Amino acid sequence: MEILTQMQSKRLKSAFDSSWRIIIIVAVLVQASILPLDFLFDLRANRWYWVLDFSISGLFLLDLLFNIYRYKKIRSHSVLKDVYWDTYSSWKYFIADVLAVLPYAFLLSGPLWQLLRLFKWVKVFQTMRHFQMRNIRNTSSILFWLLVFGTFLFSHWCACMWVRVHGIEPGLSNVDNYVQALYYTVSTITSVGYGDIVPHGNLEMLFNIILQFSGVALLALLVGSIVGVFTKKNPAEQRFIDNMEKLRALIHYQEISKDLEHRIGDYFTYELKQKLGYDESELMDALPFGLRNELQLEFKKNVIKDITLFESVDDQFVREIAQYLKPMILTPGDYLFRAGDKGKSMFFVQRGKLKVLSADELKQLTILRTGDFMGEIAMFKKTERTATVVSIGYSDIYELHRKEFDKVLKKYPEIAEKILVKSKSREERYI
Repeated sequence: MEILTQMQSKRLKSAFDSSWRIIIIVAVLVQASILPLDFLFDLRANRWYWVLDFSISGLFLLDLLFNIYRYKKIRSHSVLKDVYWDTYSSWKYFIADVLAVLPYAFLLSGPLWQLLRLFKWVKVFQTMRHFQMRNIRNTSSILFWLLVFGTFLFSHWCACMWVRVHGIEPGLSNVDNYVQALYYTVSTITSVGYGDIVPHGNLEMLFNIILQFSGVALLALLVGSIVGVFTKKNPAEQRFIDNMEKLRALIHYQEISKDLEHRIGDYFTYELKQKLGYDESELMDALPFGLRNELQLEFKKNVIKDITLFESVDDQFVREIAQYLKPMILTPGDYLFRAGDKGKSMFFVQRGKLKVLSADELKQLTILRTGDFMGEIAMFKKTERTATVVSIGYSDIYELHRKEFDKVLKKYPEIAEKILVKSKSREERYI
């Protein structure tokens, strides 16, 4: 269906955009790691340095072109302009992109000019803001790893500064000098300080004091972020914990059978594993009607896509039918309906298996699986159910009431005719 194809296309574009931003962040981190080493050891004599420098310049140039494209796209789009104009039209981002894209190692002598490449750090903060605005999943994890790499870069730069302040030890290679400086820096930041390397002179002692104060602040920030990432629970997990606590309280004050206790616990576990434990009603209530329908369609698009009844139907029909589908969960052995019940609605299987039994429940007529539908015979004829349906395991079902379905089918009589034809053939098979 066209609407589902559009959703997949948007998802691919969003995934590419996020992946590209992460690539730029990695390029910025690599550039920031190489710069202080170039100051100390003049890396321009190495061929790999030039290859790396031009590669990063190429990535930054592509990023600049992408940003210009985004700028023009947002400028011509009334909705996007209202939301993201301040982010993409800011001159500070454009200037930072231009300054970062120039290959200073080739154009100008001396590594000092390479510091201008650090203007690309603005891109890191812009990207993190973009992730938060676009509600990218795992934002906390991304922030955590960014902080980890930031801690490494801080230690790395301080180690290079220590080599500059302390001086290069004669008789040691560049690698040995750097490793020794990094060891001293990390020992000082973490307040370990074995004392095997000590500062001499006022300049080195002042550097050590600044490093100690900076290290205390950095460690506090890092520890706080780690605790926040690993202790923060998503709403579904928190709801599961709350429900299990309520179940324990119920068992404490009320006598219930072990079997029922285990079944309730199994249901809560199933709800969590199937990612159904998050109550989205509060979020839905905060949205306007149009966005609420879009979100409902996003929730239900998979079941709609798998229902053979809705193949090649109008996109607007899918939108309208989605807003009336009401979810329900059946546990093993639950009856969806029995023969003789009044048929006021029909049902669609999102996940699970259900068995259709004869009226006397002695004969199994068929097995219903993902994408199947049932209950339409009694609903259309406004009669009693002709069969009994029982859930084999846990089953996720969508219910559609006759009143709402009639509203939609009045606009789409060809869909109603298709359902009637299929329901008649199923009725003949079950009788």
